[in-house]
Amino acid sequence: MNLKSQTVLIIGGATGMGFATATLVEKLGGKVIIAGHNEEKNALALEKLSESAESRYVDVVDPDSIEELFNSLDNLHHVFITAAPGGTGDFLEAPLEIKETYIYGKFWSLFMISKSAVKKIDQHGSITFITGGFATKPTKGTVLVTAAFNAVEGFAKALTVEMAPIRFNVIRPGFIDSGFWDYMEESERNQLFEENKKKIAVNRLGKSEDIAEMAASIMMNSFINGQVIEVDGGQLP
Repeated sequence: MNLKSQTVLIIGGATGMGFATATLVEKLGGKVIIAGHNEEKNALALEKLSESAESRYVDVVDPDSIEELFNSLDNLHHVFITAAPGGTGDFLEAPLEIKETYIYGKFWSLFMISKSAVKKIDQHGSITFITGGFATKPTKGTVLVTAAFNAVEGFAKALTVEMAPIRFNVIRPGFIDSGFWDYMEESERNQLFEENKKKIAVNRLGKSEDIAEMAASIMMNSFINGQVIEVDGGQLP
């Protein structure tokens, strides 16, 4: 199994899980196109990839930017989307303007991307989304995140029927040690990591490469379709 002669677009491919996937796709023989709104990060990532790799600018909450991205592309085989603009998850403090919420940043951005992607993707290709554990185990302050994740997972299952034979799947990561946590103080971050490590059956935190391996497996295995796949190391109750 490999990705030779296949082109993979990774939106959010400059860092973290997206970049790990880009690196693995190249090892498996695929051509990578990374896309994101931070052109400096795109350029730095491109320096670490092969000469065949490309980058594009896209703002995933701007429909014109999404349309411009896909107008510049042809012959896509797979799309993997890790980008997700932030926003408050607290219910009472959430703005009433939908464009300012995480629901718009996470779910509606994927809706717009998918609408454009299906016009450019190979009919036997795949589109893969990312959600998270809050989809099934919400905590205080995650109302909008939980709502968005469940919307994404239902969306993927419905698209599997609506847009067949294009495949749609969702990866639901557990606690991943990625650059996402770099905003925290080191001592605070280490404490958080140790607390979460105790809740994982394999006794380690997830890595970006763990998600990359699942993303690549979904691309290569044409019988994985309409699934929400948890990659959490065996999260303990």
